[in-house]
Amino acid sequence: MLTTSELRELFARLQGEIRAVDVARLSDLPRATIPVIEELWPQLPLTHRRRIVELMGEMSEANIDLNFRHVLIVALNDPDPDVRRSAIEGLWEAEDTGVLHRLLERLSRETEPVVKAALAQALGRFADLAVQGRLADHEGQRVREALASLLAPGEPVEVRRRALESIAAYADAAVIEAIEEAYWSGDHRLRVSAIYAMGRSLDRRWIPLLLDELQSEDPELRYEAATACGEIGAEEAVDDLIRLTSDTDRDVQGAAILALGRIGGTIATNVLRRLARSADPVVREAAEEALAEAVFASDPLRPTPW
Repeated sequence: MLTTSELRELFARLQGEIRAVDVARLSDLPRATIPVIEELWPQLPLTHRRRIVELMGEMSEANIDLNFRHVLIVALNDPDPDVRRSAIEGLWEAEDTGVLHRLLERLSRETEPVVKAALAQALGRFADLAVQGRLADHEGQRVREALASLLAPGEPVEVRRRALESIAAYADAAVIEAIEEAYWSGDHRLRVSAIYAMGRSLDRRWIPLLLDELQSEDPELRYEAATACGEIGAEEAVDDLIRLTSDTDRDVQGAAILALGRIGGTIATNVLRRLARSADPVVREAAEEALAEAVFASDPLRPTPW
């Protein structure tokens, strides 16, 4: 653990070349160091601050034991929107209410659309926790209200769509209405997010619309519809999903294969077994992953047969 003097020396080095070994030392800092970080962080050049938060995200993905939470919390209030956005993205796995409060506080003062969109996405994780009963009711309500405020017509489309995707987890009457409005809005971006939200809501009422979208000429809509069918467990979509496993769009193809794994059942499983023997390594890998999920869902103790 770094002492205050060592932390100051480290920040002095970060004024020069940004090295991963130095950034790694900013992991697991105690909460008591936040005031020191708040003092030293603004003294770094903007290019350095941007690079440091980007590097923290990259390093955290490669090593889950690294925890840059306290530095990223300070970076939430950086004057540069790119730094703020990267800091929010770096906190995407955080689940404690301390981080939630910081995100909500940032949202209450944020004016940049790109940062508000990132905040809407980050709050989606806490929406999941609320729905799972892993967040206090009053905290879950704060998250829902914050996301609902971002659905206002005056907000930029990118902000509204990310808020819709996140709030969909609540799946209450108001959320269902918001999904319907976005779907029929005439805006392609909102339609894409509405289909994503349908899957996230886990509500079977959307299956007829999703079956229609599986026939869409737009690969982005086919992709989201296939994914949503898998999330909902729409057995009605199995035949269409089997057809999409040969789609000309690679992303659609992969989404259809994974959806079959989530839906499961004899027909889907048999198709996945055949695809798991494909000469195409991309198809084979996706099918193996999907088949493992299908078999595990039906019998957690059963080994996966190829």
